[in-house]
Amino acid sequence: MDTEQRLDPRQRELKPERIVVGDEVFIRNDVLARSLGESERSLNRADRLGAPYRFFGGVKYRPERLHAEFVMRTVQVRKPPDKRSQKKIRRRA
Repeated sequence: MDTEQRLDPRQRELKPERIVVGDEVFIRNDVLARSLGESERSLNRADRLGAPYRFFGGVKYRPERLHAEFVMRTVQVRKPPDKRSQKKIRRRA
C-alpha cells in the first residue's frame, strides 16, 4: 500500500502558472499575488472595484497587462497641503 497521498487533479498547483491567449499573458491568481508581495485574499478585494480576471478550468487567472493598467488607474494621489503661513492659521482659530 502506498503511503504517499495521491495528488488531486483539481489542485490549482497542477494547472499552468501562465496561459498565453493571443497577445495577452494570463497569470494564475496565487502566483500574481505572491509576485506582488500580498496575499491572494488581498488581491481578490480589488475584484469589486473592477479588477480584470478570467477563469480557465475553474482556476482564476489575471491578464498581466490589463491588471497592471488597472492598478495604475486606481493609484490614489493626495492633494498637497495648503501653502498658508502658520501665523494666519493661528489667528483664525
